[in-house]
Amino acid sequence: LNSQRRFTPDQQSHYIYSPRELSRWIRAIHESIKQQNEMDITIEELVRIWTHEGLRLFQDRLVEKEERDWTDEMIDNVAKTHFINVDLETALRRPILYSDWLTKEYISVEREKLREYVVARLKIFAEEELDVHLVVFNEVLEHILRIDRVFRQPQGHLLLIGVSGGGKTVLSRFVAWLNGLSIFTIKVNNRYSPKDFDDDLRHVMKRAGCDNEKICFIFDESNVLDTSFLERMNTLLASGEVPGLFDGDEYTTLMNQCKETAQRAGLILDSEEELYRYFTKQVRLNLHIVLTMNPASPEFHNRAATSP
Repeated sequence: LNSQRRFTPDQQSHYIYSPRELSRWIRAIHESIKQQNEMDITIEELVRIWTHEGLRLFQDRLVEKEERDWTDEMIDNVAKTHFINVDLETALRRPILYSDWLTKEYISVEREKLREYVVARLKIFAEEELDVHLVVFNEVLEHILRIDRVFRQPQGHLLLIGVSGGGKTVLSRFVAWLNGLSIFTIKVNNRYSPKDFDDDLRHVMKRAGCDNEKICFIFDESNVLDTSFLERMNTLLASGEVPGLFDGDEYTTLMNQCKETAQRAGLILDSEEELYRYFTKQVRLNLHIVLTMNPASPEFHNRAATSP
């Protein structure tokens, strides 16, 4: 409630809060605990998880440093008010970094050990995937973990805002590679049309929904050649489907592919309604969309206001 009163859509169009934030907070805490031995978690570790997920949920969307500092202080004050008989100096010690890269469990990790791991993996990434050389300073390391956290979640999507050349796409590709995700981008030209975009959407959705392929779809605002592109992306983000995208023979082919996929998974789905529901569920599970935007773009504020 304090964040809702302090940060409003009048300041930034994406400063929107709802009761769903609490559900996401609880779900994130549950997912973190589930990956650890619950019997071994101390109360300090539990408070640290609570703090980490709260910061990711309420702080990562904020634009100004002063706003992020305010949220840092607010989270600490809430902890001090409600978590008594807890070693808060240990629980709230910054930086709070969580990862399962160093162990098989999603736990709090030390910055320097994590940096060593990321630098080593970046060398392999540069050799095998994309010849880039990044300096892993603290902000880059924290940003990599934020992207990783989103990719770990069903329907985990990202809106990355920053100047061109700031590393949004490169870091997304690197984290996708670390998580075994395929990269998908559209290739636009002066003849690229809404029909072509629909074809690309059908292609990537079938890979995610029928082939059970985990995909990172990186979509830059420069690719928005028509307003219908963003409308379709908004619908896909919200529900895992685009109404009317599969019609006629395309729909028949999709149903046959879904039936084969479901049978391989040991599922018996007879009706087209059940098959399509299974398809959209798989899309939501396997497809992660990264929308990258440049605040210097003349269309930025209009698009941010209409598609927060």
